[in-house]
Amino acid sequence: MLQLSRVILLLVLLTFAFPTSSQAQQNATDGKGPWSFGVNGYYGGYFRYRSGLSLLNYSNLHGVELYANKQTLGKRYWERKYKLPALGFALSYFNYMVPDELGESVTATSYLDGPLAKIGKGSLRYNLGSGLVYTTRHYNSTSNENNKAIGSPITFSIRGNLRYEHPMGERVFLNAIFAFRHFSNGSLNQSNNGMNMPLLGLGVRYQPKGAITAKTEQDSTAPQIDKRLRMNIRMAAGVKEVLRDDFKHPVYTMSGYASKRFTYTNSLLLGVDAIFDTAIGEEYLNQGMNYPEGYLDKRSAGIFIGHELHLSHLSFVFHFGRYVYQPHHLFPDFYQRYGLQYMIFKHLSASALLMAHDGHANVIEWGLGLHL
Repeated sequence: MLQLSRVILLLVLLTFAFPTSSQAQQNATDGKGPWSFGVNGYYGGYFRYRSGLSLLNYSNLHGVELYANKQTLGKRYWERKYKLPALGFALSYFNYMVPDELGESVTATSYLDGPLAKIGKGSLRYNLGSGLVYTTRHYNSTSNENNKAIGSPITFSIRGNLRYEHPMGERVFLNAIFAFRHFSNGSLNQSNNGMNMPLLGLGVRYQPKGAITAKTEQDSTAPQIDKRLRMNIRMAAGVKEVLRDDFKHPVYTMSGYASKRFTYTNSLLLGVDAIFDTAIGEEYLNQGMNYPEGYLDKRSAGIFIGHELHLSHLSFVFHFGRYVYQPHHLFPDFYQRYGLQYMIFKHLSASALLMAHDGHANVIEWGLGLHL
């Protein structure tokens, strides 16, 4: 069962909705990227979220989605590099058709929508994003113990669409969609197996201003970037639950790493982590192991390599690490981080990263970084 291994990837993508004005746009009097609006309908199933279920279940799960997006026009280098993607917001409703156990969900997400290939008159496009979910039914040890998927009313969502868009005229576009949704809370509450839903969809998009040809800047060279080796310090904290009837346990992390930006959009990272996890005792109980006598060392340390994908002030972060000090040996040797970092000032950033073990969510780390 997939856990929330990438729940923070694109999380709070609302920061992604940068202003996108351009004086080079044709057929638009305000010099800003055009908005379009649409609706999608979905039908699908869900992967096993508790024992006793088949791998893929069809309960007539269905949903509907309303969205609005804004076309970028190439003012920023990353917009031109990624072929002028659109930035959008979507409001979705899903009915699992298992009312007593799973209930219904409403999601609010933001996303990045971009082209992959031209096919005939239409185009193949991707749509990636994340946001928040409200679910009417969640795990309760007495009234809803079979719901191992959703542990709290508010959870996180990650979305992915692969769609073919065909023009029906200058203003109307028809979409055929293969979609995937994952809802989970990153171990903030238990149980937390998550909802993983493959979906098929049909939709229509309406662009009020009709066909618009966006002219990107003539000079498409990347701005100057700082390729020096930089030293960075990141301090982070998060909370998690381990047992199904549990309370929140703080987890603290300090990371020191070197980074080198080798293109405008890519940096490589190499660093070390120091972790203090106050939930170690509960991890022993959760795994059915005897609680150790005497002093319980809650510290661990690791080394990691990483990558940052930069989009203006926002960057997508990935770390792959290995523990070099783990006296309790409760976790696998390797760990991962996925998430977002936003540069508040030149030398200060804020981040939200999910730490996971072999795809199983461990804790969401909210951090501040100092970049020298």
